[in-house]
Amino acid sequence: MITAGPLIELAGEQWRGVSDGAQRLGCDLVCFVGSELDHPDPLKRRANTVYDLISPNRIDALVVWTTRVGQLIGSDGMQEYVKRYAPMPIVSVETSLAQWPTILMDNRGGMKQAVDHLIEVHGKRRIAFVRGPQTHAGARERFLGYADSLRNHGIPFDPALVTMPGSFIWEPNRAAETVRKMLARIDEPPDAVAAANDDYAIGVVSALEELGFRTPEDVAVVGYGNHTNVRTHDLGYSAAARMQREVDIDAAAPAFTTVRAPFHEMGFRAAELAVALVRGEPARHRQTMPTELIVRRSCGCLPAGLGDHAPAHDRIGINESATASTVADHLRDSLGQPSAQLPDGWAEQLVVELMAAGRGEVEGAEFLKLLAEYIRLSARAGCEPAQWWPPLFDLHRFVTARISDATIINDLWLRVQFLLGDAFATDARFKYLSHERHDQTVREAGQRLIASRDVDELTTALAEELPRLAIPGCHVMAYDTPGTARTLVRYENGELKPPPDTPFPTINLTPYPFRRTTPFNALIAPLHTDEDNLGYVIFEEGPEPGWIYEAVQQQLSSALRSIRLMQELKDARARLEERVGETEAQLRHAQKMEAIGRLTGGIAHDFNNILTVVNGNSEMLLRRTLQDDPRRTAIEDIRHAGERAANLTRQLLAFTRQQVLHPESLDLRHNLTKVHSMLRTLVGDHIELEMHLPDGVAQVWADAGQVEQILFNLAVNSRDAMPDGGTLRIEIAGRTLGSGDSGRIVGVRPGEYVVMRVQDTGGGMAPDVQAQVFEPYFTTKPVGKGTGLGLSTVFGIVQQSGGQIELISAPGEGTTVEVYLPVPHERDGKAEAPCARRPTTHQGVGTVLLVEDDAQVRVMTRRSLEIAGYAVIEAGDGQEALQLATAHRSTIDLVLTDVVMPKMGGPELVRLLRSTGAAPAVIYMSGYTTDEVLDDEVLITKPYVESELLERVRRALAQDA
Repeated sequence: MITAGPLIELAGEQWRGVSDGAQRLGCDLVCFVGSELDHPDPLKRRANTVYDLISPNRIDALVVWTTRVGQLIGSDGMQEYVKRYAPMPIVSVETSLAQWPTILMDNRGGMKQAVDHLIEVHGKRRIAFVRGPQTHAGARERFLGYADSLRNHGIPFDPALVTMPGSFIWEPNRAAETVRKMLARIDEPPDAVAAANDDYAIGVVSALEELGFRTPEDVAVVGYGNHTNVRTHDLGYSAAARMQREVDIDAAAPAFTTVRAPFHEMGFRAAELAVALVRGEPARHRQTMPTELIVRRSCGCLPAGLGDHAPAHDRIGINESATASTVADHLRDSLGQPSAQLPDGWAEQLVVELMAAGRGEVEGAEFLKLLAEYIRLSARAGCEPAQWWPPLFDLHRFVTARISDATIINDLWLRVQFLLGDAFATDARFKYLSHERHDQTVREAGQRLIASRDVDELTTALAEELPRLAIPGCHVMAYDTPGTARTLVRYENGELKPPPDTPFPTINLTPYPFRRTTPFNALIAPLHTDEDNLGYVIFEEGPEPGWIYEAVQQQLSSALRSIRLMQELKDARARLEERVGETEAQLRHAQKMEAIGRLTGGIAHDFNNILTVVNGNSEMLLRRTLQDDPRRTAIEDIRHAGERAANLTRQLLAFTRQQVLHPESLDLRHNLTKVHSMLRTLVGDHIELEMHLPDGVAQVWADAGQVEQILFNLAVNSRDAMPDGGTLRIEIAGRTLGSGDSGRIVGVRPGEYVVMRVQDTGGGMAPDVQAQVFEPYFTTKPVGKGTGLGLSTVFGIVQQSGGQIELISAPGEGTTVEVYLPVPHERDGKAEAPCARRPTTHQGVGTVLLVEDDAQVRVMTRRSLEIAGYAVIEAGDGQEALQLATAHRSTIDLVLTDVVMPKMGGPELVRLLRSTGAAPAVIYMSGYTTDEVLDDEVLITKPYVESELLERVRRALAQDA
C-alpha cells in the first residue's frame, strides 16, 4: 500500500482498513508511507524515496491511496506516476487510474446529504460553498453535490456564494481568506456555509467570528470528512506556533456537522480487490462506497443526545411493532463485542427496570444504578460511551410510547443524560491521561534514541524501548551505495537478532525473509534529513495509534544523523591523528635532512673554495700555455676533474637547497618539448615514451636548467626501474593546492601550481623504500651503479623552488612522481616570483674591493683581476674591508665580496657601506645560498673560473657607469 503520512486520523483509518482486509484474507500488508508527490518542501520530497523500494521482488499487488499521494499532481499526474509499477496489479482508492480497479466514495451524494440537511431541517436557503483544491477529484464531486441539492430544492445557484477552487493542499488559512473576500463583495451574508473539507470548515468559522458572525446562531457551517488534516497546519503544541498561525485551530469551535468518509471500508474493500487481481478472479472496475451524515452542533442541531436528534444522523423512527426483545437486541448489537463482558440478560433487565420505573412501580434509582454499572463494565472492555446513545435513545422512545404519563420517565431520562455525560467526561479524562502517558513514553524513548552515539547504543536503546511502545518488530536499514543498503538493527518478536553484515539490493526490502505463523502488517517509512537520505525503517504492526510509528521514525532519523556525524567526527579525528603522525614524521625527516644539509653545506662551501683555486688556476694556465706544450694535457685533466667535482658539489647543494638558482617565468610545455629527443635517447628504445603536454597550462616560476635536471633524474630512475621495457609517461596540468593538501615537503604555500607528472610501469617500491627514497646517498642500486643523489637532488630543487613533490608507488604497480611548480604572479603585465625580492640597484664605478676569507681563493681572484687591469684592495673579512673602504672611500668602484665570512658577512658589509653614503657596485660570491637577505642580485657561484669572474665584473662596472 502507498499512502502519504502522517498516520493519524484519516490516514491511519485508511491504513487500518487495508490492514484489516489483508488480515481477514490471510495476506501480509506492507504499507509505504511517504509524502505528497512534487511537494514544494524538499524535506517532504525526500520522504518519497520510500516509494522507490516497491518492487515485484517482494510485492504481489499494490493499493495506492491516490488523493493524498497525488494531491499536488492531480489525477493525470498520478496516472503517469503509477506506470512505473506496471505490470504489478494495482488498486486505486479515491481516484480512477485507467485500467485498474478503483474504490471511490460517494463524495457527491455525501455533500448533497449535508446541504439537504441544512435546507430541510434548518430551513436554510442562502447557502455558500467553499471549494477544495483544483487537483482533488473528490473536491470537485462535492461541489457537484452542493449544486445538486440546490437544484433539487428549487434554489437558484448564485456564483457569488461560491469560492474559487484552491491550488494547493487543504489549508484553513486559505479557506478563511476566500470567505473574507466573498463576504466583502456580496451585499447580504449567507445563512449557511458548506465547506469541502473539515479543515476548510475551521477556516470558515475563524473568518466568520473575525467579522462578528456567530456559528451556528448567525451562520450555520457544515464540513466534510469527519477529520481535520493535521498535516496541513500546526497543532499548536508550542506557544510560538499558536502566535504565528492565522487560523487558531485551538480556539473553541462548535462540533462540526460533517460527512463521514468511509475510509476504513474503502481500505478493506481495496484489499479484497487486490487479492482478487492476484488470483486472477473477476473484479468490478469501479465501486462507490456510501458516506454517512454526522449531525453535531455547527449546523444548529443541539448537542448529541439532547432533543429530537440522535447522535448519528436524522430522526430515529420507532417501529410500532417493536418489542422489549428487539430493543434489548439493539442494545447488545450497538455495544458489539464489549457486550459479552456484561452479565447475562443485562439488556432485558434494563428494559424491564425502565418500564417499571416509568409506570411508577419502582424507584428509578435501581435503573440508574444498573446502567452506571453496565457502562463502567463496557468501558473496561473497550466500549466508547457514544455507542450507548442510539440504543438508549431507542429504549427511551420505546418506553415513552407505552406509558400514559411520561413525567416520571422524562425526569429519569434527564438523569440518564447526566449519567452518560459524566461517562463521556470520564472517558475523555482517561483518554487524555492515556495519551499523555503514551506521549511521555514516546518522548522518553525518543530522547534515548537520539542520544545514541553509535549503532550499538541505538540497537540497545531500541531493544529496551520498543516493548514499552508495544512495537513487536523494527528493522533499520541504512543506505550503502546507490541501490543497496545494510541492516543496522534487526528486532523481531521482542528480541534482537544479529543482522547480516553484507549489503543487499533495496528492492528486496530486507536481506532475510519474514517468517510469521500468521499474516503480518509492516509499515515502511523513510529515514532522512534535510540534506540526505539515510535509509528506511520497517515496523511490524503493534499499537493502534499511527502517530507512534511516525514519531519513532523521526527519532530514528535524528539518531542516524547524529551517529553519522559522530562517525564523521571519529573519522576526522583519526585522519587528523594520522595527519599529525605524518606531519611529525615529516618534521623528524625534515630535521634529519636539515642536519645533513648543514653538514653537507659546510663541506660544499670549503670544497668550493678549493675548487675555485683549482679550476681558476687551471684555466689561467691553459690560457697561457701553447697548444703543443706537453704540460697542456695534464692541465686539461686537472680542469676536467675540477669540473666533475664542481658538478658533484652542485648536486650536494641542490639537495641542501643551497645552490644558486636563476628562476624565471617558463612555458613548461615548450621546455619539455625541446628536450624530447634527449629524453628519447636517455631512456632507450626498449621503453615507450609518451608526453601529454596540453595547451593552456600556466607558466611556472623556476630555473630552466634545474627543471631539466629534475626531468632527467626522474627519467633515469624510471628507466632503471624498467630493465625489460615498459612505458614512461610525462604529462603536465594545472592544479590548485589547498591548505589541506599534503606531500613530501612541509609548509608549502597554498595557491596555483603546475604539476609535472612522471609515471612508469616498473616494479614499484615497497613502503620502506618510499620512506627513504628522497634521502641523500640512499640507493637500491648495486655498488658502483648510483650515488644515491638523484632523487634527493630533485627533492632539493623542488623545495628550493617553492614547490611540492609527491610519490605514489606500490610493488608491481609502477611509480608516479608528481612535481608541483609555482605559477608566477602578474604585476604591471610582467611575471614575477610568487614571493619576489626587491629590485636590484647599482651605483658607482671604480677600483675593486675584494673581500674573501679563504686566502687561496683571495690570491687567485686578485691575480686574475690585476692581470685584467683592475686595481684591487683586498681584505680577509668584513670588518677589515669596512676599515679599508673608509680609507679609500672615493676610489672604490666595485665591492666583490663573499657572502658568509667570520666577524662580518658580505651583506652586512654592503649595508654599512651604503649607510655611510658610499654606493659602489656589488658582486656577491658564494658556494651556496643562505638565509641572508641580499640587497643586490648580482651573484657569482663558486667554484668559478677566471673568464666568468671577469665577465661579471665587466658587466657590473658597465651597468654602474
